[in-house]
Amino acid sequence: MDIPEFYRNREIFVTGATGFVGKVLLEKLLRSCNVGRIYLLIRSKKGIEAEERKNEIFQAEIFDEVKRDIPDILDRVCCIEGNILHDNLGMSPSDIDLVTKDVSVVFHVAASVKFEEPFRKSFSNNVQSTKNVADVCRFMKNLVSFVHVSTAYCNCERDELDERIYPLSRSYQAYQNVLDLENDDFMEKIAPKLLEGRPNTYTLTKAIAENLLNTSYKDLPIVIVRPSIVSSSWKEPLPGWNDSLNGANGLIAAAMKGILRTMLVHGEKIADLIPVDIVVNLMITAGWEKGLVPHDRSQDIEVYNCISGTINPMTWFKFVDCMEKHVWNYPSQRVFIYPAGGFKRNYFWNRLCVLLEHQLPATLVDLLLIVIGKKPRLISIYKKLHKAIGVLEYFSTREWKFHSNNIKKLMKKMSIEDLEEFNFDISGMDWDEYLKNYVMGTRRYLFKEDDSTIPESRNRLKKRYFIALTIQTGIVLGVAHYLSSKLLFGELFS
Repeated sequence: MDIPEFYRNREIFVTGATGFVGKVLLEKLLRSCNVGRIYLLIRSKKGIEAEERKNEIFQAEIFDEVKRDIPDILDRVCCIEGNILHDNLGMSPSDIDLVTKDVSVVFHVAASVKFEEPFRKSFSNNVQSTKNVADVCRFMKNLVSFVHVSTAYCNCERDELDERIYPLSRSYQAYQNVLDLENDDFMEKIAPKLLEGRPNTYTLTKAIAENLLNTSYKDLPIVIVRPSIVSSSWKEPLPGWNDSLNGANGLIAAAMKGILRTMLVHGEKIADLIPVDIVVNLMITAGWEKGLVPHDRSQDIEVYNCISGTINPMTWFKFVDCMEKHVWNYPSQRVFIYPAGGFKRNYFWNRLCVLLEHQLPATLVDLLLIVIGKKPRLISIYKKLHKAIGVLEYFSTREWKFHSNNIKKLMKKMSIEDLEEFNFDISGMDWDEYLKNYVMGTRRYLFKEDDSTIPESRNRLKKRYFIALTIQTGIVLGVAHYLSSKLLFGELFS
């Protein structure tokens, strides 16, 4: 059975559909799989009702084509109000009956990607939520696939990573006992010990969730997909599409605006970016493969490392070279300072550059804003940027060897048509072309800037560059003149 035929008329349950990966998954299921109905678990947020949040999803550009080609396509999407943090996912009894009666495939995408979240909150968002989804899955009478999205870095304390679940020194219950007994202040003090070599609570809680599924829910037909650094789309639904400032998206956006001018990076290391459409195609295919045969609870949970580094590697050096070229060729309409600077290998040199190229200009601009009666904002922006950079620098100064044998095996089971329609083979991607589309996509979809403004933006950027160069030259000449005058004065009166 090919993949579209497998999904035809099936009822699908999805968490995390309002997020970056969730939107692309939803669009692909609607466009390529001819599903019967998709249930989206959505919570009300900041005064916006769940149904309204569902409607907002379909305002994204990626749904334009499918809405045009299949006018009634949205009738296949049903909003289920709930919350992954609650028992039974916070669903009403009638919705529980609806979901458990006919749903046969579940995609659990929802998670907190805040790397520096307090352990208690991260545990709730990434572990307890997964338990709640799995508990509901046990009531689904026709479930054949449960696709759980994890991260390739959940075991990043290791240098080499196979496609298997690595055991932890503590059980789920042991972590739960710690959370139950300790107060928040004490919890944050012992958090570094709980990490066991990991850099943050996100990677730890993703590992705990995997272990929980492996020890307590092997009766469910689970597969785990582990993407590395999820980045903008490669080909579909639109090249370069992204609508999030998380991870690599935020890095590129900050570079385009001229805000990010230095960062600690080891340029020879692999930049393990993975396009979001590669991740989604693998998720859908993994769900198909799992559902082809009856589930055997004695088998290990299948894990797929969705990565690029060992298949089509790109170093951070190459990333910087390509980005510098494309950021100047396709500049944003509004930039803080012209894009420049670069990645630094030495920690102390980078800290000095942060002071001179980030904090000093931000302070001067904010002082100027205060003088003219406007609200200062640059220092606040840089605080957020430095917090995000601090998280990413762990990954930009290290390298991992990820094995992906299960992905190769999966490809062999696919038809030629499915290999084309649900492509997750990263080996043929041209990184330079991809990064060009990444920059263009950031302009179009994140900054909402039309392509017609590119020539004008180039001219404006050149003017800013020459003005800045003139100012810098003037400062250098002024300092040189001052020093030479001092030396001359000293010689005359010595």
